[in-house]
Amino acid sequence: MRRAVVLALVAFAVTSCTASAEETGSATVVLFDVSNSTRAESVRARYGETFAMVLEHLRDDGGVLGADIVDANPLVHGGLPINETFEPCTITDNSLDCREAQREQERRVLDASDAILQHASRGTDVFGALTLASQFFEAYPEAGERTVVLLSDMVQFANGIRLGSVESWSPAELSSLLGEAPTVDLTGVRVYVVGAGGTTTTELTPEQLEGIESFWASWFERAGAQVVFYGANLARFPIAETAS
Repeated sequence: MRRAVVLALVAFAVTSCTASAEETGSATVVLFDVSNSTRAESVRARYGETFAMVLEHLRDDGGVLGADIVDANPLVHGGLPINETFEPCTITDNSLDCREAQREQERRVLDASDAILQHASRGTDVFGALTLASQFFEAYPEAGERTVVLLSDMVQFANGIRLGSVESWSPAELSSLLGEAPTVDLTGVRVYVVGAGGTTTTELTPEQLEGIESFWASWFERAGAQVVFYGANLARFPIAETAS
C-alpha cells in the first residue's frame, strides 16, 4: 500500500508540470546513486560535473528534467525532488531577464541535487530507480528524445540481486541473473551510465566489473533502451551518435 501511494504521488507530480511533451521536445531523468560504495569525493565530484553538463544542455535546448535517488528502496524513498521544465531564451525574450531566470532555476536545481547527495544508503536498487524513470516518461509519451543519466557504480545490491557477490560470470550465470531481474519498459530511451567501476567496493575484480557491465548491456537491450555511454567519465553530454 505504501509503495502504491508513493508511486501515485510521483505520477501526480509529473503530470502536474505545466509544459507538455510537445512543448518540451525532450524528457531527461537523472538518477543519483547514494550508496556507501559511491561516497568517495572523486566519485561524487564526477556526478556533479556530469549533472552540470545535463543542465547546460537543457538550458540551451529546453526540455523536462526529473531527478531522483538510487538507494536501497527508491520506490519508497523517491519523491521526484527535482521536477523542472527548462525553456531556452528566444529572440522575443528580454535577454537579461531570461538569463537571470535560467540562473535562478539552475541554482535551485543544483541545491536540490546537493540535498540528494547528502543521503547515504547501505543498498543499491538500480531497478527500482529505473522503474521511477519509466513512470516519468509515461507522462511524456510524445517526447522526441528520452534520456536516462545514471550516476552510479551499477553494483545492484538489493531485492535478492547482489551483482557484487557474483564470482563466476559464466554465460549460464548471466542468463540466470537476467531471468531473476525485473522487467522495466525503457523502449527508445538513450542511457548514459557515468561512474561505472568507480566503486569503493575494492574487493571487486576487473572480471567482476566486466561481468556487471555485460549484465547491464544485456538487461538494457531487453528493456528496449540504447546504451550510449557506459564508463567512469563522461566527456560531453549529449554524445553525438556515431554513424553506422
